[in-house]
Amino acid sequence: MGKFCKSCGTLLRPGKDKSYCPKCNTLVSGSSHTKKGQKPKVSKEGLFPFQKIREGQKQFMKDSEKVFKKNKVLLAHAPTGIGKTAAVLTSAVKSKKKEQKIFFLTSKQSQHRIAVDTIKNISSSIYALDIISKQHMCPREESRLPYPVFERFCKKKGKHYCNLFNKNMSNVVERLRGDTKHVDKIVDVCSSRNVCPHKAALEAGKAADIIVCDYNYIFSDIQDQIMEQLGLALEDCIIIVDEAHNLPDRVRSHLEESISLQQLQEAFNLLNTENPSLASCIKRLAIEFNKLNIGEQPIEKKFLDKLIDNSLKSGLGQYPRFEDFLKELETAAGNLIEKDSAATAPWSLFSFLAKWDKEGTEIYRAYCPSPPTFRVGLLDPAMLTEDIFNDISSAVLMSGTLYPGEMYADLLGIEDPIIKEYSSPFPKKNRKIVSVNNLTTSYKERDLQMFQAYANFISDVVNNVDGNIAAFFPSYHLMEKVADRLELVHLNKNLLIEDKRYSKREKENLVNKLKRTERNLLLGVQGGSLSEGVDYNDNILSAVIIAGIPFPPPTTELDALQEYYEEKFGRRKGYDYTRIYPALNRVLQAAGRCIRSKSDKGLIILMDKRFNYDRYKNKMPDQFSYRPTNNLKRECEKFFGSF
Repeated sequence: MGKFCKSCGTLLRPGKDKSYCPKCNTLVSGSSHTKKGQKPKVSKEGLFPFQKIREGQKQFMKDSEKVFKKNKVLLAHAPTGIGKTAAVLTSAVKSKKKEQKIFFLTSKQSQHRIAVDTIKNISSSIYALDIISKQHMCPREESRLPYPVFERFCKKKGKHYCNLFNKNMSNVVERLRGDTKHVDKIVDVCSSRNVCPHKAALEAGKAADIIVCDYNYIFSDIQDQIMEQLGLALEDCIIIVDEAHNLPDRVRSHLEESISLQQLQEAFNLLNTENPSLASCIKRLAIEFNKLNIGEQPIEKKFLDKLIDNSLKSGLGQYPRFEDFLKELETAAGNLIEKDSAATAPWSLFSFLAKWDKEGTEIYRAYCPSPPTFRVGLLDPAMLTEDIFNDISSAVLMSGTLYPGEMYADLLGIEDPIIKEYSSPFPKKNRKIVSVNNLTTSYKERDLQMFQAYANFISDVVNNVDGNIAAFFPSYHLMEKVADRLELVHLNKNLLIEDKRYSKREKENLVNKLKRTERNLLLGVQGGSLSEGVDYNDNILSAVIIAGIPFPPPTTELDALQEYYEEKFGRRKGYDYTRIYPALNRVLQAAGRCIRSKSDKGLIILMDKRFNYDRYKNKMPDQFSYRPTNNLKRECEKFFGSF
């Protein structure tokens, strides 16, 4: 009897031990078929999915396997090209105990696909579940609504009214189990049978060896729910965090909220006829808000608590407790947003007040007068992550810019980690880094003369290097000032300028122009998607210019963060962790854009004299060595002339 593809049901051609489905291109291995419910044994030998292990990759595999077996945490600063994903997944599979589950956490959809493809190549008997957010997996029209509306719909009506919860669920779950698919395939299979993709995926995930998902499946308040649905405890979890340099900021962002005077006024207008008692309190709070005559500054919790208390006592509702007001606001705001998805102000107020009510010195609170706004945020990600890293079985955190490892261990509350740096496997002669001495983007020295000097130096590189060049600046403002001066100098390349209002598609169009021709100068910002989120494959960039160090601008929040970390880690670390390393991390991310494979060749030019100061140069990784030059034109000719 012929065999059928488990993904789409297509009849497969007989006689091939290993083939791909002609319809959906799913890998079908003749040796991997087993009886229903039976899982084949995993061979511990030959799991690595490629014929050759790269330089540094073997050591990374050994270190990963060691921490998985000894229940430790590895912080790995591993550059592009080392093959981190294949190495760490192979080690995790080899080390995993029967009752354990591996979580591969990444925020990028592209990395989801790479991880899933790698797992498929490791062994056909390894089952991985690829899952994203419930909203992004939902095929219903409601998935296009704002998140609060969708979430409310799903919680209140999904189980009872949504036609995606039906008797086909168990059949679809059985179909998903044991067969690794990309998330889009999972959605297709579930949607074609009117089954909720997210619910079915989590059910199937109970049998998975590996879960490929976003950071928030472990590092947010939905973790308890996910663990319960999977029937797991944290101590049975092996965690792999991809691009882990993003984790502290991602965790902080979960608690960030703000409310403005304008939003309060909008909330009053929307609730005035729906719930006069609530509206009266909100109006009173807006009046109190409008009376404030203070500058931007951190504030204590009791500052706004007093305004709220006065508003509750003077409103029509006379709410005896803040909790009563908050509960009624949640219900009214939810009902309103269901009727009109654009009526978000009351929900924003509820969300802000719920976050504001949290206690602790780790919470940052501030007032900004222009426009009048209260803000609340999390200073210390370890408030959430420390207990998680203490409870899980083991973890590997990896990134090309996870440097210094000690800082990330401190920020995330990881005790007694193993910290490793790995060398780039690419030929050293293919990359050269130089710095200049007579330029700077320091605030004190920014003037028209300096902007013109940057334009002149950039044109020297552009006119003496074949191929595309990217120049990344600390801010849009600085980039625009230099772009104006570039219009006055001779450039033998087209000028492409990132706009802060650009959509994702418009930024992709800029990158596509680099792929079509090799006569472009791209201007972008450090810390933006063009300098961190884009892989410029096939050597489409010949050189990258780092036009200044992107030190964060002074803000009350940054001052509060520095003060908090100085109290926790000491004065030196407090300053370095908030000012220096975040800036240098952005530099390293941008500098890494032009070398993406062993055949790529690239020149990196650090255009700021401060790069040559010991207090910054000594904080760079050992692999990022450079020297100053007084003749950029000669450096360009010498480097590219050597190939």
